Amino acid sequence: MYKKILATSMVAASLFFTGCGEDSASCRFDVQNDMDLGNFDAAIAKLDGACASSFSASDRNFNLATAYMGKAGFGAIDVVNMVLDSNDGNDDAFSTLTRSVSENKNDQSLELLDKAQTYFLLSIKPDANVSTLSTSMCDTNVTDSRVENACFYVGFNQTFQATTTITYLTNDVDTLVNSLNDTTNTTETPLDMKASLDALAWATGTSPLPNNSVVSATGVTIKGVNYAHLNVDINDTNNVTHTFFRLAQNMTQGVTNSTVITDGYCTSDGNKTACTGIEDPTTGEISSPTAAPANICYACPVTVDGNNTQSIAELLVDTLNGGTDVLVNVADDEDIQESIDEFIQDITGNPNATSKDVNISITDILNYLNK
Repeated sequence: MYKKILATSMVAASLFFTGCGEDSASCRFDVQNDMDLGNFDAAIAKLDGACASSFSASDRNFNLATAYMGKAGFGAIDVVNMVLDSNDGNDDAFSTLTRSVSENKNDQSLELLDKAQTYFLLSIKPDANVSTLSTSMCDTNVTDSRVENACFYVGFNQTFQATTTITYLTNDVDTLVNSLNDTTNTTETPLDMKASLDALAWATGTSPLPNNSVVSATGVTIKGVNYAHLNVDINDTNNVTHTFFRLAQNMTQGVTNSTVITDGYCTSDGNKTACTGIEDPTTGEISSPTAAPANICYACPVTVDGNNTQSIAELLVDTLNGGTDVLVNVADDEDIQESIDEFIQDITGNPNATSKDVNISITDILNYLNK
């Protein structure tokens, strides 16, 4: 799907590593060598310290962006392999990319990807106030090769944010991918994924819940932030009930609410150790929901850019639509437009959908992930 986009962007990337004079050559070589070796912390330290003046503001920001993206698990070589893998065979490209993202991400990936996006945008407009930065900077056809390359990476980065978010919704990404690729509908979506989707549907006021879960909500404060603790009871194919914990932004169902990104379980003061062992490591099911320590444990919110109430609905909708829009606008190529349209058609289930006239909705995402 992204093969041609990738080839174009990698060629453009070379423009960012041309020398700026002999005095800067050593620093630029050292930073690039760190990047090539995967020493992203070392590269960031040089770019923020002794080597900062060896780069133009635009180059420095772009290099910081690629370093943070690499630190998130998506270095240049990783991206090449992931994109090529997603184009092999007849499998759904997005689901295959999701599996690759799951294998590459780390505990800080979402926060680091968010930081990388900021620096990519600053490489376009170094003097901008960070609060004014937006992917809309890439909304129009781009002719400047430096801007074009930064926008390519913004598009990739947005897609990685979306797929990373999806991997937080299930412990069994492999089964999820298999279910998305199964045209015979014989592979079941993982039960913990169904629980996540029903919790998201409950929070956003989507009715009926796609998997007929019973969701009960109680208010809870975790590390000083108010949430809705969701107890999700869902039946398997043998009609046996299983329980999962999820977290919503608040108790009010509707379009302004959503579940939030969580990882593991913790007490109200953020203590994860106290909640060790309350879930089945394979299925994610809460073993004894009303027994200690599960009765004092909640799904633990993930911090993204200092914000631990990151909306799953907003993140998925914004990044999927934003990423595809950016790549189409920057590429301005019929083959790439066709590839992006196929991607959108996969998710929406609409064989006539195109990026020019269709935005992916939260309902589209729920339906797609719930195959």
